This record gives sequence, C-alpha cells and structure tokens, in this order.
Amino acid sequence: MRRLALPLLLAFVTLAVLLAIVLQVPSANGPAEWQWPYHPAGLQGSGLLIAAVLMVVVTWWTAQDRARDARWALPLLVALGCVLTLDVARAETGDFRGVMEALASRHIFGFVFDEGLAPDTRDLLADYPKATADLNQHTRTHPPGALLLVRGLDRIGRLLPAPQPGSTSLSALAAECLDREVQRAAVRHRPVPHPPPAAWTLVLLALLLPGLSALAAWPLHRLALRLGLPPGPALLAATLWILVPARSLFTPSLDQALPFLLLTAAALAAGPGRWRPLAAGVALSLSLFVTYGYLAPAVLVGLLAIIQPVVQPLGEKTGEIMDRRQVWRRMAARAALLAAGALLPWLLLAVCTGYNPLAAFQDALLQHRVIAVESRSYATWLLWNPYDFALLLGPAVVGLAAAALVSGGGPGTRTPAFRILAWGWWALLALLLVSGTVRGEVGRIWLMLMPFACVLAAGAAADRSEWSDRRSPWAGIVLLLQAALLLGLAANMTFMG
Repeated sequence: MRRLALPLLLAFVTLAVLLAIVLQVPSANGPAEWQWPYHPAGLQGSGLLIAAVLMVVVTWWTAQDRARDARWALPLLVALGCVLTLDVARAETGDFRGVMEALASRHIFGFVFDEGLAPDTRDLLADYPKATADLNQHTRTHPPGALLLVRGLDRIGRLLPAPQPGSTSLSALAAECLDREVQRAAVRHRPVPHPPPAAWTLVLLALLLPGLSALAAWPLHRLALRLGLPPGPALLAATLWILVPARSLFTPSLDQALPFLLLTAAALAAGPGRWRPLAAGVALSLSLFVTYGYLAPAVLVGLLAIIQPVVQPLGEKTGEIMDRRQVWRRMAARAALLAAGALLPWLLLAVCTGYNPLAAFQDALLQHRVIAVESRSYATWLLWNPYDFALLLGPAVVGLAAAALVSGGGPGTRTPAFRILAWGWWALLALLLVSGTVRGEVGRIWLMLMPFACVLAAGAAADRSEWSDRRSPWAGIVLLLQAALLLGLAANMTFMG
C-alpha cells in the first residue's frame, strides 16, 4: 500500500482540481483580481474527437516503455504533439478562427499588427524604446527579436499567392481577420499599417508556433538522456511535455514555441565537449533576443554547463584522474564559453546597428512593472501563482517533480546531474514566486520552466518500481490524467482572447 500512496494522492488531487473546473467552481479559475474566464462548457467540431484519440494513442504508447523503438517513436511523438495542439485549438472554436483572430489582434498577440507600424529595421534598432513607444504592450516589453521574426515571415508571406474571394482556406480566414482588425483600429482612430500584413503571415505563425512547441520534445529527450535517465523514462519525459496543458492551451503564443531554443541550449550545456557550451550560449542568446523572461531559466542552463566536469570529467574516457584544480579550471572554462556565446550576438548587434540592449531592457522592465506588477497585489499572487502554475503544468507532474528531490535508489534520480538540476529548479521556482516580479499568468509566462519539471517527473517515475515497471498501469494513468486535465481546461476556460 505504501508503494501506491504517491500515485493515489496525485490521482486524487488531479481529479479534484478537474472536477472543480468542470463544475466551474468560483475562484477555481483564479482570484477576483485576475482570472482565466469560464465559458459555456464544451468543445466544437471534430477536433475534440481527434485530440482525444491522439491522447489515448500517445499515452498508451509511452506507457509501454518502448526504449528500443525510441529512434522512430520520438519523431512520431513530435508529429502527434503538433497535430494535438492544433486540434485542441480548433476544437475550442470549431475552426481556426480563434487562432487567426488572436494573431491579427493588436492586443492579444500584437506583433503582426505592430510589425507594419514599426519603422524600418535600422531605425527600429537604433532607438528601440522610442521606436516602439506607441506600439502594443507586448512589443514594448519584449526585445526586438519577436518583431523582426514576424517581419521576416511577412516577407515570405507576401511572396505566396493571395487568397481568392469566397475561398474557405486558412489564408482567406486570416485575410478576413486582418481586415476586421484594421477596420476596428481605424474606427477607434488608431494607426493602421499600410500596407496591412500578408494573410499568409498569420498562417505561417499558426503552424510555426505549435510546431516548435512539439519539436521541443526532441532536445528535451536528449537532455533527459544526458542527465542519466534510461531511454524509456526519457521518452516518458517527452510525452509529459506533449501533454502539458499550457503547451497547447496558449495557442498561438511565443511562450509555447521558445522552449525549443531553451532546451536546445540546455541539452548542449549538459553534454561533454569543449565547444558545446559556446553553442549553448548562442542558442540561449537567440531566445533572449525574443523575450527577456528567459533570463531566469538561463540560470539552469549555466548550472548544467558548469557542473558537467564534476559529474562527468572529460578525462574519464582516457583514464586520466583530474585533481580539484583541473575540475575548477574546466568549470570556469565552460562558464566563460557559455557567457561568450550568450553575449557575442548582442555585441555584434550593438556594433552593427547601434542597438542599445541595456537601455531597451531597462525600459521594458519599467513598462512591465507599470502594466502587470503595480496594479496587482503581491500577497494575493504569493498564494495564487503556485496554484496557477500547478493547474497548467498538471498536479501530477508537480508532485512527481517534488518527489525527485528524494532519491529512491533507482536509475532516475541517483545521478549527480539530475539531483543538482532538481534542487536548482525548485530553488529557482521558489525565488521567482517570492520575488513577486510576475503577478498572474504564470501558467503561460513560466511555461519555459515546465519542460524541466517533465524531466524531473519522469526521473522520479523511473526511480520507483511501481512507475517504471512496464506491467504497471501507473505511468499510463498519470499520462491520462494529464490528457483529461488538458481537455477539461480547454472545454471550460478561455486562455486566449
């Protein structure tokens, strides 16, 4: 019975939370100060059926511990994850109208509309705070990477054929949503872009963002292996990420796509080799060029890079025994290479364009504080942020990630790298919660931390025989709980709009 205590507890908590959401209990969607609003229960179209079938297939497959099939099971998992996210988004509105309206909106996504209003790239980078002063709050509180990404996609979109009148294609739906947003802005005497963004820009974003979100399972799987997880639990970690509710519910958003770059940096940093930390720094720099929020998980990437010589000395293969000084030198060298990779792109950008990253960062912090911090209570969100984070990550994953702090003697949590990451992740989460720098919406904003929780949860599962035994149903039950939570949240609450 003791072996079943943790699985039963996690199942009970998840089902209790799910029941509160299905019954639309007041405050289960957040405090009065800021909430995810309820909507009439139900999902539309065939997307629900397809999503449910995909969830059953994915959860059953991963629960079988198919370590030998990982080479082709992982690409299949990525493909199913992308389709799953799109089907959930489609089921929420009956088609992809909600996705296109969010991308076209000045206030929800913002970057598509602002791309046409922003000055040319050279003037934009020369004085970013001034150039974006009249644009959307998302643009003002982010570095220029997001705007430039959309600008690049818009150039591609303009090369594609314009949608035909009366067409039912995605590009025609995107054009309709863009026209409506331009008219709405004009009626309110707000500036409108001339010419408006290409309809295909919205289509490309609608496919790219969920695609990168699912593709993040690939470097996540690699990271799990480098932390010492066996192939089966590593695949379980990737599947947990595919079924994290926040990954699909916040379609379309940059938050769901950027973990791909972060996990690529983490997987590189955790591996041996002299130049991997440099490549990890470049990948980390790319994510920071899109959002400043990744400064927090950059600490985890740095931790993985620095501890690598301690947990797996480079001289191990040759039989060389390194003394303490050699270990410290290699740790310092890896830290320096990571920092160089992270800073070099910014220095090149500053030298070539005149962009001032420090001034832009300070202005973004000020804007963020005025918009989302000063207007909300610290004490309120000290209690509600953990709830929001657990709700959109999944109570079962949170519980297993906490169990990873205590080694059970199995293969999942006995490696030093895994244990160091577990303590580092929880310390970082606690620091973020206490800091009060984010008040509300952490289920979306801290999505970047959730893949690491999936690795910790999978390691804890592998560390306990009742989870790792392929004959045991518990791994499958946890995955089904995640799937049910995702569908329950999508059917009862609005997250984009």
